[in-house]
Amino acid sequence: MTTELPEDVPVRMPYADEPDEQTEQQRRFYRLRAPHFDKATVPVTVRVTPDADLYVAVGSGRRRMYLTPAEAWALWRCLSEAVASTGEPPEWIRVHITPTHR
Repeated sequence: MTTELPEDVPVRMPYADEPDEQTEQQRRFYRLRAPHFDKATVPVTVRVTPDADLYVAVGSGRRRMYLTPAEAWALWRCLSEAVASTGEPPEWIRVHITPTHR
């Protein structure tokens, strides 16, 4: 019995890495650049600060929002369902995002 999946089977992206014990109290940034029709790319950043709201910035901070963890989960659920209804994910989104501290 093999555990490998055929190439045409969609693979679920892994969740974020767990923070190291020594960095648990530091802010973490999750970044990805999305293709744009007028510009080369548009940055998307989520900042996670312990005991604080999450900070979401799209387009170099032009569009930003603070979310409680509960609001972020609700947004994640709504966005995941809405975006999934538009079709298969593009290849550029199939990356693992490693958090940074700056």
